[in-house]
Parts: sequence; structure tokens; C-alpha cells
Amino acid sequence: MLMPPWFNDVFQQLVKRHSDQRLHHGLLLSGQSGIGKTLLAHTMAKTLLCKSVSNNGFCNACQSCQLFDAQTHPDFSELSSDKQLGVDKIREGIARLNATSQLSGNKVLIIPRADMMTESAANALLKTLEEPTDNTYLILVTDRMNRLLPTIISRCEKHILTRPHHEVAQAWLADQGFTDVTVALLEAYAGAPLRVKAALEENSDSISYPQYQEGLEMLLSGTNDAVTLATDWQASATTIVDWLQQYAHRSFVQHNSPAFYKLYKTCIDAHQALQNPGVNKIMILSSVLAEVKRPDSSI
Repeated sequence: MLMPPWFNDVFQQLVKRHSDQRLHHGLLLSGQSGIGKTLLAHTMAKTLLCKSVSNNGFCNACQSCQLFDAQTHPDFSELSSDKQLGVDKIREGIARLNATSQLSGNKVLIIPRADMMTESAANALLKTLEEPTDNTYLILVTDRMNRLLPTIISRCEKHILTRPHHEVAQAWLADQGFTDVTVALLEAYAGAPLRVKAALEENSDSISYPQYQEGLEMLLSGTNDAVTLATDWQASATTIVDWLQQYAHRSFVQHNSPAFYKLYKTCIDAHQALQNPGVNKIMILSSVLAEVKRPDSSI
């Protein structure tokens, strides 16, 4: 997938710095999930490895670009994990970064979820950030910068990335084939276009956002109850809890009501509980729905 257009300005700044030989060897890309940070990291990595870089970035024609697209570039590494990144995994990445370039150019290592590093893994990475070998670049990506060691943060060039405006996000999603995305649906995913895209692709046979809105309105008006809705929505329990969490967050920000803060915390706990196999989804979801209130009726 191509880098989303809302990062063009940041990317051009990085390319210019690289062209002027002023680009820091350690980049830290931080921002909320689902806005395309890793796509920016990949685009930058491809540019750093390109043999014919222009002011617009990589050439997309040289051997290096072709190898990168084929995911076989010998001087590029990426450390991904759904769990914690341990010290052995980090040392493996550092070893590849410190090895001699096979294409006589730059070497790049991306860590897409840098906040998943254990403390020992982060400390192992620290020496590379402090004493990098020639022509090496390390790109850290994170949704939760506060979970990184301060020493890691201080040795990187930080870029705080923000979500796009609604109109930009809707236009991009339309280009991906999703032409009916509303502002309300975007906000249900905290304005993160890639989260919306993933949800629409994965939940094409599940409850839609308009159906959720209709059911929520029935709950608030008293024409339906929490248990009935939870029973109907149990197959999409995680998605419903995500939407309710965003509803609680928006309502709390707008009305500063303790009830919505409590609902927000309940959603976080419910989301964690739903990750466990064999849980009673109806019971968990109904307990969350039972706390839902209108902004003007909360206490």
C-alpha cells in the first residue's frame, strides 16, 4: 500500500534533509494507530535505499527499488511481533544493520511497534543509536511513545504525526473503494482512516455502523434493552465496544461528565476481557451497554 497523501509534506522534508546529508540516523515516528505511520516508514526506507533518489523520493526503477518492492532487499530489515520484542530479536536486527551492505549503499532497520520492546531489548538498541555504523538508519514507529525508554526517545529525531482532516480521509477512503464513509464513522475509529479501511474489509458481513447507530438510539430512547442488543451484536462485540469507547471519549470531552469517563474505562476493561477465548460476550457487552447514557442525562 502506498504512503497516504497526508504525510507528503513530512516525507518531502525528510527527503530534503537526506539530500542535504542532514538526516538523523535514528527516526522516531509517533502518533495514534491507524493513520499510516508504518507506510511512511516504508516509503522513507525505500528512498534511503534507492540508487537514484530525486527530490520526490525513490526512483521506483533501480535494482534497489525493485528488490524492496519484492520484499527481498538484502539491506533492509523489519522487526515485527504481536508480542514483546525481546533482546534476542533486537540483537538479530542490529547484527543485520551492522553488517556490510550487500548493495554498497545504506542499510535500514524498521521497528513498527517499538513500544513492544522489553527494557533489555531497548538497552541493547541504545548502543546502536549512540554509536551508529556508517550509512545505517533506524526507524522506530510507535502509537505509545510514553512506553519507550527516555534514553531511546532522546537519541532519536522525533516526528509527531497527526490524523488527516475528515475531507482528506474520506477522499482517500473513496479511492480505496469505500465511497460512503461518513464523518461519524471516521470518528468511531478516532479519525484513523486505515482503521476504518481494515474494519470495513474485515466486517463486511457483520453489523454496519448505521445499524449500530440505530440500535444505540433505540437503547437511549428505551425502545430496546442492553441484553437484547448484546445478544444481537455478540458476533461483533469487539467492534461495538470500540465504537462505544469512542462515543464515551467524545462525550466526555464535550460534557466533562464522570459518567462518560466511567463508560470509557468500562470499555477498556471489556475490550481486554473480550480477548480471552471462551468468554461470555453477551454478558460483557450487555454490562457495557447498560452504562450508556445520553449526554444530557448523564450524572
